[in-house]
Amino acid sequence: MKILGMEGEFYLPQEYIGLQTKKTNLTKNAPRKWTAEEIEWLYMLKDKGFTTKEISKYLYREKVSVSLKIKRLAKKNGKTYNEPHRAEKYKLNRLFLDRIQPKNVLDLFSGERSYYINKVESVITNDVDDRFNTDYTEKAEKLVCKLYYEGKKYDLIDVDPFGSAYDCFDLSIKMAKKAIVITLGEIGHKRWKRLDFVRRHYGIDSLDDFNSKRIVEEIVKIGARNKKILKPIFLADWRNISRVYFEISNMKITEQWNKKQQQ
Repeated sequence: MKILGMEGEFYLPQEYIGLQTKKTNLTKNAPRKWTAEEIEWLYMLKDKGFTTKEISKYLYREKVSVSLKIKRLAKKNGKTYNEPHRAEKYKLNRLFLDRIQPKNVLDLFSGERSYYINKVESVITNDVDDRFNTDYTEKAEKLVCKLYYEGKKYDLIDVDPFGSAYDCFDLSIKMAKKAIVITLGEIGHKRWKRLDFVRRHYGIDSLDDFNSKRIVEEIVKIGARNKKILKPIFLADWRNISRVYFEISNMKITEQWNKKQQQ
């Protein structure tokens, strides 16, 4: 199975695809078994805001199959997948806004409607899905390059991706004046015991070290390289995802000099 193009990250990995069942007198076709990993993937795509048609494409399934599964899961669970963590996320957003008091926000993965609309003076929105009425419809890592080149600055930058937005961290930190909020979608790799990404980007070599606090430590180091002090104010861990709220201040020259003297 070969996947091409920038959509590749959304396709279900081959190792999570269930076995094909055999036809019986009670079935007209041979449906594929749903694995626990595939159900998790479905939830993530749904949480990202993809349509049933798009989800079926990314899962290599018929639309009717996905539609029925979503209905059955909803009936079984009695509530939507992301409802519990969304409520807590919005509560933390509100507390952080009250603390930071930003006038302008860059929402890199805003979805259909940014949380920050009508909550701050100015919101710049972006989502790669061109169905949404956003200011930009660019891949986030491409957009931050453009905005940084143009000399843009924002009081608060929110980086809330599907998966990881590691490639956006450096320039986002450079452009953020007061704060940056990052959702750590890479935490989801842990449930499948995958260390390849976090080993390469964060130097994490074991499942015991694979946690949000360790990743936060590495992001703080990225801030230091940009002469910024990133202070974690809130860190929330939910099902296969974490979100960290950093307050930002400029690193003083004297602090850098003292550190060099101590080395």
